Amino acid sequence: MNSLQWSKKYEVLGISKLYLNSIGLTFEQVRSLTDEDMQFIADALNGFYTISYDMFVKIVVTLFLSERNV
Repeated sequence: MNSLQWSKKYEVLGISKLYLNSIGLTFEQVRSLTDEDMQFIADALNGFYTISYDMFVKIVVTLFLSERNV
């Protein structure tokens, strides 16, 4: 397998105003958020999420592989 195949990325997380509404924020709350607000929120989530991301990825992949090998 070449390095391009190994470095191919798959999207894991995304955030949108539609998503915020779907998790219970009101239309008015979501509508009040600017693009700058959304970017700030995304950056904050990214910083928080990466703290345990490596461990979480390892657990998910290990579980997937153990189920696949059954």
